[in-house]
Amino acid sequence: MTTQQPQLTETQKSAIDEMVINRVNAMNNDAVLCEAIDDKVHNMEEHLKAYFHERFHFHSKKA
Repeated sequence: MTTQQPQLTETQKSAIDEMVINRVNAMNNDAVLCEAIDDKVHNMEEHLKAYFHERFHFHSKKA
């Protein structure tokens, strides 16, 4: 049985996209920023984490 994930608001999507872009841009430049973003993601609800990782994968391929 699969539980349906809550829909993300446009505000949540925008905030996560901004975090993703910051994370991708900082991957090799700023370990402190990467750790701060990773800590924030770790504390997110599962559906938000899943969206973050989906967007991270998308933006990583473009970088």
